[in-house]
Amino acid sequence: MKPINDPYFNSVKNAAATRTYRLAARFGLPTAEREDIQQELILDMLERAHQFDPAKGSAGTFTGMVSEHRATELLDRLMKDRKRLTFGSGACAANDPDFDEFDESANDNVVPMWTDDRDLFADSMALRDLQKALAYMNDDQVTLFNVLAVTQDTPEACKASGMSTATFYRRVHELQMHLRMFGFRATA
Repeated sequence: MKPINDPYFNSVKNAAATRTYRLAARFGLPTAEREDIQQELILDMLERAHQFDPAKGSAGTFTGMVSEHRATELLDRLMKDRKRLTFGSGACAANDPDFDEFDESANDNVVPMWTDDRDLFADSMALRDLQKALAYMNDDQVTLFNVLAVTQDTPEACKASGMSTATFYRRVHELQMHLRMFGFRATA
């Protein structure tokens, strides 16, 4: 067992966290899949610790290369599993007599399992925070918020608001600051 302050172990943790963050951002992986991939990467790199030679390069370089290749393999396997893991009505079971016959119409109602993988608790907390933020907004902020919510496009909201461009963007910035007080950061 390696000590926690080991540079190789720290490089393993950093490489796994970096790779999984990039995969999650690029492919929209849910938290559970991201954590699974991160654990697999850590285990794989710890199993390969005997292959690391500090004379040939740094621990960060070694773990970065290993994690890049292994993350690609894990993502490929995940995507193949997603293609296989679907369920829907009208699919025949393996013990049905006509199982070998492929019917294109059977896939019409198929819904991928991962499409509804949402964190409803986090959604409800965000909605509660938004309701609090709205309760503390002044009338101008509520009006601007509603215009932005309806148009879903900042330039269109600017036109719809009837304000000058400078005033509109100043008020959008003030609205963003107000929302940040209630925990909304990047999307505010």
